[in-house]
Amino acid sequence: MGWLQNRSGKPPKDVAERLTSRGLFRTTSDTAALSDDETVRRWLRELQLQRDQQIFVHRPWGTVVAVADRRHTVQVFFTDGDKTWVAVPPGAGDDTKDLTPAQVSLVVLDALTASAPPAWPDWRYLI
Repeated sequence: MGWLQNRSGKPPKDVAERLTSRGLFRTTSDTAALSDDETVRRWLRELQLQRDQQIFVHRPWGTVVAVADRRHTVQVFFTDGDKTWVAVPPGAGDDTKDLTPAQVSLVVLDALTASAPPAWPDWRYLI
């Protein structure tokens, strides 16, 4: 994912970023400071409209990303650089339940100010 790396070759830290697909080979990028929660809230409202978008919150402890692709409900992932987890609703167990828009917003907005990885009630390990 070359667009996620700065010139030093490392992923960005302490920034929020939105990627929007505008066709098969065209992607636009917007960034916001972590303190600009109003911009991130607007991005999240637009994400609920099922656009092909991804909202990243890059922190020193890892990255939280909310992904919408028009075909599926919005999913939230967390990676620490080595492992990746997906957020699931509290008490979902092995069921494949979807997060509500409010839950998606809660996880992403919490990542803006968290000094450690998000303490969402349930994360399912992916890879």
